[in-house]
Amino acid sequence: MILEFIFLLTGVQSIILKFKVQPGQQQCIKDSVSQNTLVYGNYDASSSVYNFTLSIIDQEDQESIIIEYSDGINEQFHYVMEQSGEIAMCFEVDDFADVTIFNLFYESGAEIYDQDILAKKQHVLNLNETLDTMEQLQQDISREQLLIVDRENNRKHSFNDIQTKIIGFAGITFGLLIIVAACQVIYVRRFVVYKKLA
Repeated sequence: MILEFIFLLTGVQSIILKFKVQPGQQQCIKDSVSQNTLVYGNYDASSSVYNFTLSIIDQEDQESIIIEYSDGINEQFHYVMEQSGEIAMCFEVDDFADVTIFNLFYESGAEIYDQDILAKKQHVLNLNETLDTMEQLQQDISREQLLIVDRENNRKHSFNDIQTKIIGFAGITFGLLIIVAACQVIYVRRFVVYKKLA
């Protein structure tokens, strides 16, 4: 049994569906889409024993499968219509599988004229993430450089303090040596004078 949902609304539309598919059966969701319209969707399944196809039926009723997934728990799909027609999203569960629950999100109607725009959008998102990471790294490097400069300044101040203390200690030692030498000269003179008088 094929369950078909027909969406004939124009403009941007989105749907969220939750449905069950019995073993050996198929359910299809269909939508009429105009040329240069982006269709996007993602879904998750409670089982991995199924087959998903995204088909296009053109105005001559020729059907062609453009995307096919199987055995995935969570998948996404997108496509830009090259010409007006009908798309069919079909979920078929294997005969020996359990009842499978699907959660589908689908939207269409964003008309675009560049088929690479979705990939470009994804690249832009990736670039934004890369730029954020690079900016964070730059901030970390700047902080590390500031810490290095601070450490160097602290070392310089410590070196200057130690140098000042060494110079001060040398000055005091030299002064004490002069005082001791002067005292010895005075003592020797007095000793000589005392010996002469004696």
